[in-house]
Amino acid sequence: MEDMTSTHSPLRRAVAAASLALFLPLGLAACSSSDDAGTASGTSAGVGAAWSACMRDAGFPVADATDEQVSSGTFQVPAGSDQASFSSQAGTCARSVGVEGASDAENQKWDREYDAVASCIRENGYPDFPPQEPGVIGTGDYVRASEPAFEEVWQTCLAEHSPDTRSAN
Repeated sequence: MEDMTSTHSPLRRAVAAASLALFLPLGLAACSSSDDAGTASGTSAGVGAAWSACMRDAGFPVADATDEQVSSGTFQVPAGSDQASFSSQAGTCARSVGVEGASDAENQKWDREYDAVASCIRENGYPDFPPQEPGVIGTGDYVRASEPAFEEVWQTCLAEHSPDTRSAN
């Protein structure tokens, strides 16, 4: 199974996408966008198409992303791709198509939220849930993430501690 991840800044969110994929078809990163970014929701001439082309040019076999996926930072990390490399390139491609990054204050807020989510998961039956990278909450290769009860704990903790985190669908 793939892992689940949620995050907010363009660089951090790309790493996150892989984590949510355990329970959802997609899962990675989210970021703030300018008012102009992503207005052509899902059109082939929009932000999603440009971001996808940039990622493919960099060697990542990504499916065509919608404008919403790019502006929110939720995309699927292709199986077998290095998450750090994907994250870095996703941020580069997002900036190249006009998606702005989150402020330091927003990133710090998300860091605190994701720390709380990880603590909640540990307190609710998964004490061995691994430490998280700043700005990212994800399952990585956490074996117990495949347990049926884990998804419920995951969703409950996200809703309680980081309600604005988007899941990639």
